[in-house]
Amino acid sequence: MSPYLRTIALLSVGLLAVFGWHFATVLGFFGNAPETRFDFFIRLGVIMIGFLVVSGIAAAVTARHKENAIMPDDREAIIVLKAERLGGLALYAGLLIVLWFAFSPMTPMQIANAILAVVCASEFIKLLYGMAIMNRPL
Repeated sequence: MSPYLRTIALLSVGLLAVFGWHFATVLGFFGNAPETRFDFFIRLGVIMIGFLVVSGIAAAVTARHKENAIMPDDREAIIVLKAERLGGLALYAGLLIVLWFAFSPMTPMQIANAILAVVCASEFIKLLYGMAIMNRPL
């Protein structure tokens, strides 16, 4: 696995782990879930800013080892494109399901967490597809 794909995979796993912690607090396994809109968006903002900082550091460290290590080659670009396409289909299907359930008595916080869960599921599908096709010919 190239440094480019390794970096993407590690960042995706890290982000999914953080969102796993978020959903564990929402389900009451540990910690406190955000109860207000402000708390929810502060938590998401901290997660996103942290992800951007870690992504920048990871890109700098990866590029430091080899000049073009952070750029994908043609095969890797095709793998990422196919994974993005499959993840996009999962995203649209999941959002349609959330829209179906939005007409049931759901609170706005439940709808927001459902949309966030769909986005995380889409990212998980992209990660699994990318890892599954990595060692096979296109």
